[in-house]
Amino acid sequence: MEKLSLYHPEMLNRRHIIKSILGGTLLSVLPARAWAHRQKQALSTVEWNARTKTLEVTHDLHAHDAEQVLAKLGLITSPDLTGLRARARLALYVNENFQLKTLDGQAINLTILGAETDATYAHVYMETALTEPPAGLLINNTLLQDVFIDQTNQVNVSLGENLKSVVFVAGDGQKKILA
Repeated sequence: MEKLSLYHPEMLNRRHIIKSILGGTLLSVLPARAWAHRQKQALSTVEWNARTKTLEVTHDLHAHDAEQVLAKLGLITSPDLTGLRARARLALYVNENFQLKTLDGQAINLTILGAETDATYAHVYMETALTEPPAGLLINNTLLQDVFIDQTNQVNVSLGENLKSVVFVAGDGQKKILA
């Protein structure tokens, strides 16, 4: 009588099949987030403040992405935004890569209020005084796209009662949004 070993080809195939099924089942129940790559995204918010008659702009960037871009561009010496100078460089970078214009093409000069970081995000705050809310805006947003070609930038605009959004990918250029 032939002795069946653990390494018999029939047993090997069965074990392989069972392991494959169990492994596939395990992978299928893991949340997609556990093995998905985080997308390169940033959010900018433009809001009309009727009380102060200002157009307020907030940019929320993944801190790691912002650090990598500023370091690769030589704007900071190491990928770290904890220092005041590094955050100031980030604010200046944002000012150069995010522009607002009136519908007739006049630049809206934003004043940098500051920048801060938390565990995940870098936040840059800007504003400009206006006598009334604009009827619409021409927006250009190239934040982080000079290094990350897959960077997506969403801009949410609230000039009145409605919230409108526009998304920028590399090469998009200026976009119009109406109040």
